[in-house]
Amino acid sequence: MSSGVLKVAAVQQLPSVDVSPNGDVQGIDSTLLPDFAMQACLTIAWQPLAGPAAVSALSEGKVDIGAGGWYKTPARGKVVGQTDTVWYDSPAIVSNSGYRSIESLSGKKIGVVGGSLFEAPIKEAVGDNNVVVFQSIDAVFQELASGRIDAGLGSGAVLTHQVSTRNSDAKVETLSPDARYPKLTSPGEPNYPYTKSNTELGAALNSFITAAREDGTVRDALEQNGLSAPSYFTGPQS
Repeated sequence: MSSGVLKVAAVQQLPSVDVSPNGDVQGIDSTLLPDFAMQACLTIAWQPLAGPAAVSALSEGKVDIGAGGWYKTPARGKVVGQTDTVWYDSPAIVSNSGYRSIESLSGKKIGVVGGSLFEAPIKEAVGDNNVVVFQSIDAVFQELASGRIDAGLGSGAVLTHQVSTRNSDAKVETLSPDARYPKLTSPGEPNYPYTKSNTELGAALNSFITAAREDGTVRDALEQNGLSAPSYFTGPQS
């Protein structure tokens, strides 16, 4: 850790964060974290890292916090500190036919990113033979455009961003919580994980998050990045 510097492990995926080779930063976290750093009189140092490397860097104290839409999970909570929820990321279906529920995917070919939180539960819900696993969300959209799959399942925020930037006619339908499919329909809760021992930093982040939600800063950051549905800010049951 460096005095006066907030080292941020950025797991790159818009609309949360993207750091270009020349250092330009985009996304929700490019608005919120500089605000936090300014209030704390810190300078941000962005370090683009893959997910596993970012977790290791946090747990080893090589960086201070993580950016990139990290969901709060019990497993992560064992190795890193987790802040209050910043916003809510409802799971969603992307398709050309406007599928709106897990039931509507029965008998369809569904694309999902391998290793994501959605892979195992969608296979359980509709059967392995109906699920096609891809290495990236780009591949899911390519296969959807070609007609080789009927739909894709994933983060509503990521799917919405992809449709917007691709000028695609595909429809994104967020999923409401369904007790029959809790792992597929419960909203993720992006937060800012931090080195577990740095409880002072965690408390400062929580104070910032509370104020940023109350004064509209979080809502504005979401809307600026294409997330205008109320559920992204309030949660689907609020």
